Order: sequence, then C-alpha cells, then structure tokens
Amino acid sequence: MEDPNTAEQPTFKPETIQSIFKTVWKESNTKIKSDAASLAADLLRLFTREAVHRSAGVSKTERADSEAVPRLEVEHLEKTAAQLLLDF
Repeated sequence: MEDPNTAEQPTFKPETIQSIFKTVWKESNTKIKSDAASLAADLLRLFTREAVHRSAGVSKTERADSEAVPRLEVEHLEKTAAQLLLDF
C-alpha cells in the first residue's frame, strides 16, 4: 500500500494556468513567469482540495446511514462555495 504523503499529488499544469490567464487578459503582450504560474497552480490545487474536503463533510452529515458509499453531489459543493470563497 502506498503512503499518501509520499504519493504524487494531482495538480494543475502551469501551462494550463498560463493558458487560462491569457484568455482573460486584455493586453495580448501580458506575460506570466513560470514561478508565478507554478504558484497559481499550487493555490488552485489547494483550493480544489479544500472544496472537495468541505463538500465531503456536508455529504457525510446529510447522507442516510443506509447509504454504503458516500456520494459527492453538486449540491454539496454549492452549500460550501460561499464560505470557501470568503476563506480564500
């Protein structure tokens, strides 16, 4: 069994982050350094992980005891979104 602390964690590629940023920049000559893109990717990874963690908590409290496998639904994400955005 693999140790979760040493396993490679899923993340966003900095190139993907750069592409997303470029779509919203008004100036076509705006650039981002690779360090900043890596940092933004890491922040997005943490944000996503926290969103899933909080939504799983909501799912756990709402699910019926008869449900063997907990399911994460969009409603669970919606219930945690406002506070998550305020916290970040």
